[in-house]
Amino acid sequence: MSKFFGNAYFDGGLTAFKTNVNLMGLIKTYSDNDDYATVFGNIVASAALVPTDMIISGGNGAARVLTIATKTDTSADAASGVGPNLHIAYLDTVNSVVYAVTNETTDQVVTIGSTIVFPSITLTVNQPS
Repeated sequence: MSKFFGNAYFDGGLTAFKTNVNLMGLIKTYSDNDDYATVFGNIVASAALVPTDMIISGGNGAARVLTIATKTDTSADAASGVGPNLHIAYLDTVNSVVYAVTNETTDQVVTIGSTIVFPSITLTVNQPS
């Protein structure tokens, strides 16, 4: 189960993520260190994101949590193929940056025209221990 958080995420944290990520994409496959063009080319469904879709919470001394709203793509643009290894990518399409990729656990086959619901997720940055 590959996951990735890019330098922009670590350098700017949750605020950079909230400010710059403008697309959530369901991708049919992902390998460690795939570049932006590869990730973008593997999108089968997507939903636009704006900063108000994301809420940062957590007080001083507590973990900081970014909650991303549930989004829907009413018509998948591509098919996943048989036996996909689905992931969800969070992209800045203006600067061609992959901020994060996380596993999508169902790995269901997606066909063109399928409705895709992206669940609400949380990203947590814990206090150092």
